[in-house]
Amino acid sequence: MNIALVSPLPPARTGVADYASTLQKELSKHAQVTAIESPNLSELETFDACLYQIGNNQLHGDAYEAALRVPGVAVLHDVVLHHFMLGRLSREDYVEEFVFNYGEWLRHLGEELWRDRVLSAADHRFFEYPMIRRVVESSRAIVVHNPKAKRMVSETAGEAGLDVPVFEFPHFAAAPELANHEKRAAIRAGLEVPAEALVIGAFGYMRPSKRLRSLVNAAKVLTTPYRLLLVGDFVSPEYEATVEALLDDVPSIRLPFVPEEEFWRLVAVSDICVNLRYPSAGETSGIAAKLTAAGKPVIVTDGEEYSGYPEGAVLKVGPGESEVELLAHYLCALAGEPEMRAVIGGRAARFAAEHQSIEKVGELYMQALRQVAGMG
Repeated sequence: MNIALVSPLPPARTGVADYASTLQKELSKHAQVTAIESPNLSELETFDACLYQIGNNQLHGDAYEAALRVPGVAVLHDVVLHHFMLGRLSREDYVEEFVFNYGEWLRHLGEELWRDRVLSAADHRFFEYPMIRRVVESSRAIVVHNPKAKRMVSETAGEAGLDVPVFEFPHFAAAPELANHEKRAAIRAGLEVPAEALVIGAFGYMRPSKRLRSLVNAAKVLTTPYRLLLVGDFVSPEYEATVEALLDDVPSIRLPFVPEEEFWRLVAVSDICVNLRYPSAGETSGIAAKLTAAGKPVIVTDGEEYSGYPEGAVLKVGPGESEVELLAHYLCALAGEPEMRAVIGGRAARFAAEHQSIEKVGELYMQALRQVAGMG
């Protein structure tokens, strides 16, 4: 097969770029795969199959537009594209796109959401209307990474009367050999982390849905020495300023987006990882997949996205009123029990090795691509 893989590519500051690069290498064992960041549509039509990597920000604009024009397999890393639409459309075009997705009878809601778009990062309404009908309608198949995402795509297809195959593949993840004790000590020293301090790591694109306010408030309960390590770019200067004000009250280390090699160095020195997401865009966190593959104890938001994980492989916190209380309980328990951290991390690593290997996921992709191209 001759496959076009259309996606943001490294060094683009999105985990999807790293995902696409790794996937290209794996699929190249089975087919001829060309990775393309800014595609020429006539060129795409010469391939046996096109594989589009699409997420909920403007870095995926070229892949999204190409997926609408040259039908192929669209991988929805986020199943809510509402914020993507807000970032690229005028008021008039946004309202018309909303009506295309949900009907003329909801035009007033589209207009209301446009007026309230400044609230879109945390307002649940923007997550309840994914606005994916156009890409679902244009695609020969959709790939997602968790049961919630599959349900949301299937509901969109059903409401539109579309018969589109929806494949659920695990989000692949594999950790390199992490830094040994001596190297970890050197990394911690470089970060000015005291030898006795616990490191609580939170990685990825920093937006309100990452629940950083809850994390900071929960960390305040800890009685053991710790450092809160936040690694990633912020969605806006305003949100960054808000979080920085919160961090004045806790011992913390702030770092921007880092390359893959540095990411793994920082994972190696993290004793506990927190990866909360609420409201959810139906995404499977690539960061969480990497952290579990690395054998780290990870605290996540309870939801369908993590329903496939076995009991005790991750710790789940509900997004309601008890979020801070339960998160603080988990942090305190893990802080005082290195053996518990090791047991949870071990379960996570075993699950990742069995279900999330790149080899297994690569085979699933090839089966789907051959099916769609009529070559299976």
